[in-house]
Amino acid sequence: MPRVTRQATVTSKGQVTIPVEMRRALGIVEGGPVTFTLADGALVVRSARKPTLTELLAGFDPARHRHSPEERVWDDAARGKESL
Repeated sequence: MPRVTRQATVTSKGQVTIPVEMRRALGIVEGGPVTFTLADGALVVRSARKPTLTELLAGFDPARHRHSPEERVWDDAARGKESL
């Protein structure tokens, strides 16, 4: 994501409007959650919305995540009865 800088004014209530192009880029909608992180003199604002299943699975390659029965140490199925 390219670096974008915008300036805004803080209201007497301490509120700032996040520019529309930044809200769209982050998927922030009205009433949506955001997180604030203060580190090294910089304030970082992130969308705190939970990703959709489609977003979570984007780029997932099942072939890269297959394991042989010997590799499945977490599998408590009886030997010879493993199934996917």
